[in-house]
Amino acid sequence: MKTLLYLFAVVLLYAAPLYSQKPIESQAIPELQEWWRAPADEKGLGEYGVSYIPNFYHGKDAMGVSIKNGQMETWLNRFPGDRENVFTWKGGGPVLRGDFNGDGLTDYYAGGYVYRGIKNGEMPDSVPVFYKLMVSEKVMDVNHDGYDDILSVADHGIIDNKIALIIYGAADFKNMKLVEIRRTAPMDSSVFGEQMFMGSDGNLRFLMFSYNQPKDNRRDFNGYVLFRAKWKTGDTLPTYEKLAEAIRYRDTDIPFQRGGAVYQSKYHSNSYFIVREALGMFNFNVLIYDMSKDMFEQKLKFRMDYAYAVTPLNHSIDSDKYEDWVIRQYGGQSTTLHFFSGKLPLDSIAFATYKPLCDNPPIAISSISDISGDSIADVAVAIQPLNMPNCFMIIKGFTQSSDVVELDVQPSPNQIDMIPHPVKRTSPLTLRITVSNPSLYYLEAVSTDGQRIQEQELGFLATGMNTVRVASELLQGTSVQLVILRLLDRQKHIVGQRTIIIE
Repeated sequence: MKTLLYLFAVVLLYAAPLYSQKPIESQAIPELQEWWRAPADEKGLGEYGVSYIPNFYHGKDAMGVSIKNGQMETWLNRFPGDRENVFTWKGGGPVLRGDFNGDGLTDYYAGGYVYRGIKNGEMPDSVPVFYKLMVSEKVMDVNHDGYDDILSVADHGIIDNKIALIIYGAADFKNMKLVEIRRTAPMDSSVFGEQMFMGSDGNLRFLMFSYNQPKDNRRDFNGYVLFRAKWKTGDTLPTYEKLAEAIRYRDTDIPFQRGGAVYQSKYHSNSYFIVREALGMFNFNVLIYDMSKDMFEQKLKFRMDYAYAVTPLNHSIDSDKYEDWVIRQYGGQSTTLHFFSGKLPLDSIAFATYKPLCDNPPIAISSISDISGDSIADVAVAIQPLNMPNCFMIIKGFTQSSDVVELDVQPSPNQIDMIPHPVKRTSPLTLRITVSNPSLYYLEAVSTDGQRIQEQELGFLATGMNTVRVASELLQGTSVQLVILRLLDRQKHIVGQRTIIIE
């Protein structure tokens, strides 16, 4: 009996560390809510890309969604089911933005086609001015000539030594050219393209995956090597400098699993590499390296089995300003998206999850502007299951609980009840405002870029729902078509808000 108890204690001793590494159960984390889903019998939506396109249609944000024929439509998404196509892109997506000819206007690249910008905030010329097919998600001026360039990792270069493809911008679109970037010293044949990102010094970084290095006697390993690529102004080919490496030997170390992502924010200078290490066939740790000092400085490691891929987002979807990121977890017949904050320091606790009602991992995840009317960016998700119609959906950003349940804009009897409801600029509004604390409240109207338009004192509001008549003058001080109504308490703190469309 003592022997059995001893063996049981030993089992518990060894099991405890393993159990402590288990990921946090998603049931304990809030789940995001679906805002709109495409018809169940419609196939192909998002299969070739989903893109957020800011400042596109009369200053409004839009979303590019690839359709079954391989082209991409542009939706405004003003209310659930709004699929009015305002521009069609040839050859699918994603849709990239940049100033490729240096004239100060935003140009676009989609499906291999370059479209000339006509006026910022307006759609481009519908006739493409350049074509070179290349799958890319990055635009940067790598050779410092004042023209944005289009970049793509070429990780298939086993025979031809290619590590990247770059379409260089030019003053005349006809002079744009596609250049193959190949390995050269100090690189060797063991490295393959993984990620590219801009360093703090303005020079490009190549993050390369490496294995079976010829000069390494142990040979059986994998790992990552960081190189700096420098261009002289106007040159098409760079020189390289090896900066750092993180090598894992299979006989002693846990090997890396390819498929990492670089996370950068426009609100801080840190660059992070988020990657997985393989404990087994479906068992992974997620590692976060700070690459800001051109070294692999591990900041965090946490267990997440069935972790499939990491995707940085364009926006914050949790009400702060830092762009968030998501891990796709795919196990068996279920997919879960885990959303993490981009606020420093990055941590291992997801603030929200989402479980699509479709099998297979998502093929496209993209944060888009606020289209659900709660002033928080939303997320488009496309999944291409093997044995059922395509799943394409828009999920609402994460909304923290607050004293105010909602600002519900009521349309006049002559208007169509849409969400968000369009209102007349010269007509008074009726709001239903629910508060938990009786107090004096104010209503402030601001533009989507934060410019204050007007303020109105609402007076004393009692606990519960209050019906408030808003003067039409509140909306007459602006010509914009999207306005954020903010509810302010006695201390002028924001306790609720709602985005409305003005006709």
